[in-house]
Amino acid sequence: MPQKREISADKFAFGCHRFGFGPAPGGGLVDVEKHVIPLVKIAWESGIRTFDSAVLYRATLQLGQALEALKIDPNEIRFQTKCLRYLGLTMDTAVEHQPEALLQGIPRRYHGLTDKWDCSAKGVEQQICRERIEYGGDKLYGVALHDSPDMEKQVGLNWETDVSPAVAYLKAAKAAGFVERIGLGIKDPEFVHRFLANEPGSLDYAGLTFCPSILGQLMKIIDASNTQPFEVTLMGINYGQAFTLTEDPLTAPPFLYNYEVANAEERALMSRYYKICGSTPLLHLAAAVAGLLVVHFPKTMTQIVTSTMTPSRLVETMRLVREAEVPAPVWAELKAAELIPRDFPTS
Repeated sequence: MPQKREISADKFAFGCHRFGFGPAPGGGLVDVEKHVIPLVKIAWESGIRTFDSAVLYRATLQLGQALEALKIDPNEIRFQTKCLRYLGLTMDTAVEHQPEALLQGIPRRYHGLTDKWDCSAKGVEQQICRERIEYGGDKLYGVALHDSPDMEKQVGLNWETDVSPAVAYLKAAKAAGFVERIGLGIKDPEFVHRFLANEPGSLDYAGLTFCPSILGQLMKIIDASNTQPFEVTLMGINYGQAFTLTEDPLTAPPFLYNYEVANAEERALMSRYYKICGSTPLLHLAAAVAGLLVVHFPKTMTQIVTSTMTPSRLVETMRLVREAEVPAPVWAELKAAELIPRDFPTS
């Protein structure tokens, strides 16, 4: 029997992103009654009380409808969302930044809309009020600035107009009791350090798209949390990531790495993990690493967010985070290859 890591259900959060993006099991559009309600039910019964969404995900209304159908008071969950990105009309020069692989299952009500940026205080207010209305509760457990590094890459970023006004508004909303925590929802770990330097004392949690390949950067973020206290949320366990592959990433069909289609360099990196892991599935490695982080750094690593469209897979993911084993020789080879830090605790 594998040794079980002591990780309470309270450490897990359910990511609602696939309620909007899908696809439904077997393909096609997401249906609240058939797909969303069973997932919210199993998450609730498994002890999960935190749900993570975003305006961009097109998912919060579906969550609210499921809570209502299950007669769960929305104030009994902790609901956290994201701001800066919103949905606007697909017209003129509008560009859809989401890969096609993420858009195949969106409900019809969101067709003809695309992701855009509004980082103003008024825009943030409108975004988070919409999220609060759609999930149905009285306040927001957390609001994270969504994908500022993506904005910088796609259209450019000016800190004084694209970050600071949003932070100032969220701080006011926090003081008023509407928002409990201010966070980041990002793919680029280095942005955490920029945010800490530019907005000292503002960060309550950093939500990072997670896979073992960012461990070196993640350990530096954990060190930073000892100086300027904040928590870390691991996003993306068991969805949207190359670590769910069951074949060599070098030759696998196109797949997402960090929410974009993997390029040749990323395929080669993932192939190195795959070959060293051997008979140990990549998903087991990712789950074990996430579980070990929470066990060894409990004050900083406070949340593991996972999402799926299959109830049984949610249960399995929680089990793997608690129980997945990686043989000692595999850990040793991964460290020798510098794919994970040599000082990372593996037991």
